Amino acid sequence: MQQHLQQIAQVAVQYIQQQVQQQALQAGIATGYIDVVQPLPGQPSVIGLVINNQLRVLFNPNAQTHDQVQEAFAFGHQVIGIWDSQTPQILRSIQIRKI
Repeated sequence: MQQHLQQIAQVAVQYIQQQVQQQALQAGIATGYIDVVQPLPGQPSVIGLVINNQLRVLFNPNAQTHDQVQEAFAFGHQVIGIWDSQTPQILRSIQIRKI
């Protein structure tokens, strides 16, 4: 029984490692954005970035992130969205680069 449990655990670990390896991070520069600061009741706050003509969203960003994205677009800074290849419509993070 113990040996079977160890084999199952090893298979599970290998599966998880394969899934993580397949999740390649990607990034792109946003050309536009949508900022939903006050969502409908029961809905999350969202920032959507338009990257390569696709909308990618960050759910529940903090107030500082809302402000930084708005200021970055207002002042012509680059807004970079980062996502993984498994869920390309959902952003993992947003970075601002002042140019």
